Amino acid sequence: MNWGVNEWVAALSAALALASLALNWVVVRRQTALQFETLKAEMDSDVLAWAHEAIDIVSQGAFLARGRGTIYSADEFKRLGFDVCQKLSSVADRGRLFFPNEAPDAHGQDKEGAFQGFRPPILDAVVFASAQIERLAPEGGSDEDAARLLIKCRRLLVSEAQNAIDPRRRRQMLRQLSIGRMDDKKSSFRVAAELGEALEARYPGFLIDRRDETWIAAREAMRKRGK
Repeated sequence: MNWGVNEWVAALSAALALASLALNWVVVRRQTALQFETLKAEMDSDVLAWAHEAIDIVSQGAFLARGRGTIYSADEFKRLGFDVCQKLSSVADRGRLFFPNEAPDAHGQDKEGAFQGFRPPILDAVVFASAQIERLAPEGGSDEDAARLLIKCRRLLVSEAQNAIDPRRRRQMLRQLSIGRMDDKKSSFRVAAELGEALEARYPGFLIDRRDETWIAAREAMRKRGK
């Protein structure tokens, strides 16, 4: 087939247009993904700020229960307990802005919209912590049972917050965008191992597993497989 100049120009123009379209599609797709990640990062930041406050207050409640009658007098305990409950009540309602009730059509139709349905576990953790602190009498000694219940509430809160923000995915995204320090010379697992071994030396039996070179190598390999 013999093509003239006009045919070659037309074919070249069509090829350039196709290449431009493909390049534009790639750019638009990348920008859309970046915009999504930016919006999610902003949302995650708000959830993190909320979770940080909730974790701090529940922790305060746990140590309040342990310090009753020893560190805290009855009057001080009453004042601090009231303050913790007030903060947890506020934290629970602010948490509804991030974690709405489930099945709103199935329960609590007589309540306001945000309170219809069933609380998600992350808000249960906050509400149950508040209920436990509210029921602690100012008088008495250290209440280890209450402290353990509050610590379980805190752990549920941390686990559900982690599920919500998915820090592993966040870390992968940051790595893809080459954000953050990637030039640390010393393994963070080695630093953690040294800290654990220092505590083991001070308090024999503290570590369940000794953090030796084998432990460090296994953790490093696990991290590499997860990349």
